[in-house]
Amino acid sequence: MKNINRIFPACLVMLTLGLFSGCGEEVLEEKPRNFLSQEAVFATSEGVIAATNGIYKPFHQNNLYGWWLLGNVEYFSDYIYGRGSQSPASRYELGSTGINRIGNIWRGGYQVINRANLVISQLENQDISGVDAALKNRLMGEARFLRALSYFHLVRLFGDLPLRLEPETQDFAIERSPESAVYDQVIADLEFAEQSLPNTYPAAELGRATRWAATSILSKVYLTLEQWPEAAATAMEVIESGEFSLVEVTVPEDFQQMFGPDVTTHSEEIFSLKHARIPGLGFGPIWLMHRAGSGYSIGGNAHAWFGNPDSWLGDWIDQLDGPDLRTNDWLYNGEFDEQFLSEEIPMLFKKFRDTESDPAGNDYPIIRYTEVLLIFAEAEAMANGGPTDEAYEYLNMVRRRAYGQDINTPSPLADFPAGLNAQQFQDSLLLERAKEFVMEGKRWYDLLRTNRTLEVIRASGDGKSRIEERHLKWPIPAEEIDNNEALTQADQNPGW
Repeated sequence: MKNINRIFPACLVMLTLGLFSGCGEEVLEEKPRNFLSQEAVFATSEGVIAATNGIYKPFHQNNLYGWWLLGNVEYFSDYIYGRGSQSPASRYELGSTGINRIGNIWRGGYQVINRANLVISQLENQDISGVDAALKNRLMGEARFLRALSYFHLVRLFGDLPLRLEPETQDFAIERSPESAVYDQVIADLEFAEQSLPNTYPAAELGRATRWAATSILSKVYLTLEQWPEAAATAMEVIESGEFSLVEVTVPEDFQQMFGPDVTTHSEEIFSLKHARIPGLGFGPIWLMHRAGSGYSIGGNAHAWFGNPDSWLGDWIDQLDGPDLRTNDWLYNGEFDEQFLSEEIPMLFKKFRDTESDPAGNDYPIIRYTEVLLIFAEAEAMANGGPTDEAYEYLNMVRRRAYGQDINTPSPLADFPAGLNAQQFQDSLLLERAKEFVMEGKRWYDLLRTNRTLEVIRASGDGKSRIEERHLKWPIPAEEIDNNEALTQADQNPGW
């Protein structure tokens, strides 16, 4: 069983003004005596450490990876349909409910940013008892890493953003900065984090951002910007660090060494959201991905997503008895599995599952070593006008592991054919990413960054054909426009 004492406590303090909340409800209902003033919190090292821990919390909550960020980037992609109240949005029919849920992502992202800005400001401007230069640098690195991660999500989804780098004040008027300026800040924050964060933490603090988490996300930022040499070089830093390795797989169930509910950490983990089978600390969105029992429902209209057989997923489903071991561990299908719902819903997902506990204990990977290998392979091929031997090797290592082969030995069964040009190699790699990162919230971003969203999704069945250009940049929430005097409706993204 996973030992929660080996995961750092993410909820140690509550601040006034609703800036930081406890581990329970999102709405603050505690009596005033349960809150500490900002001055009191930032008077000691214990307080500022707890405040830094609090920056992580919104990523776990409903607005971000607890539901709406993860949900929207998955069912907006080609291979998933939402069910219940999420069904219309997965077919690009966005009424007020769907638009409000997209707005929740904006709110959650800026909640992280505002918390990070407060911690950064206090560390920069206050002498805090017990905080020496090394601890200050580390906490600043964590705050700037988390701020960068939040901006990285928001800029890809919404485009130009109000670039808030100071704690919120009465002056809320900030214009949208161009995407390029937001990316510049993301890169600056990640570079600072690289230089400030440790390579590892003690076992009791698993889940904190490390230097390698910052470097890995930075490689992904460069990949998104098509700065191929920088992406390849940064990914190679992680590879050459020797800190990580692929989890070995010989039978399908071996993948649960990464995704299972009892896993504390593994050799492939770079940065994950940590969970445990404890109320308030469980993996909340598991019901979106897997639910044991009749109908995969937890009541009402809350149903697990199902796959779109008219997308690339359909061919993968047909290979459930084939050599790719991922299909057997990550997909349910009526032909081969007892978890069959109906002829209309012939398959579901089981990559993340906990059949013994509610709440579930599965950790959720934000970035793992497999992705770094694929970032390098893609960037190396694109930078050189075609795949090099090294690019092939790292892509093939991922494929060999998927097929249960030795990752360092060429495999006629698993390896991609030689002679691919740059475009063919990228196409093959994007499909491999779609399979490897199923349910990990990456497919929508991959389609956006390669400018293939409309083409790919329109080709993935009638239910997905309604996608329009406006869906590529999501609507800014109405309250942001209403409350931010630097914005008007003319600043809204086109089509909204």
